[in-house]
Amino acid sequence: MKTRTLLLLSVGCGLLILLAGGVKLFQVANDRTDVPVLELGDEALVGDMSVVVNAIRADPSGVEVDIEMAGVAGATVLDGWSMLGDGELSEPSGAVADGACDTTTVVPDGGAAVRCTLRFPAVEAEQYVAYQRGGELRRWAP
Repeated sequence: MKTRTLLLLSVGCGLLILLAGGVKLFQVANDRTDVPVLELGDEALVGDMSVVVNAIRADPSGVEVDIEMAGVAGATVLDGWSMLGDGELSEPSGAVADGACDTTTVVPDGGAAVRCTLRFPAVEAEQYVAYQRGGELRRWAP
């Protein structure tokens, strides 16, 4: 084959690849993956844990989130929680206080739910509180 023929074939293959990429771009441009945001009080099964966020309260000292969790006995309550506020992701404080979830708070045996309050740093605007477990994620918005 002549060099000119090979160059024309390579340019033709390049154009076909470019065309296929453009078609794929138009296909994925219309794909929507909406992440559901739950209402306060809605129960969600996240992995093997049943979780409810009852209230989200913000004040100058921080954000308090009232939760209920049941499922895996002995699981530490603080693990897997996060809050998006002011464009930053933060984890709950493990500070010991009356009614607050701390590093020693665990889910009880027998399917009973633990109820406590998560404490997050103060933010101007909290977007959502999230819980992740077993590769699943659920979000609650105030």
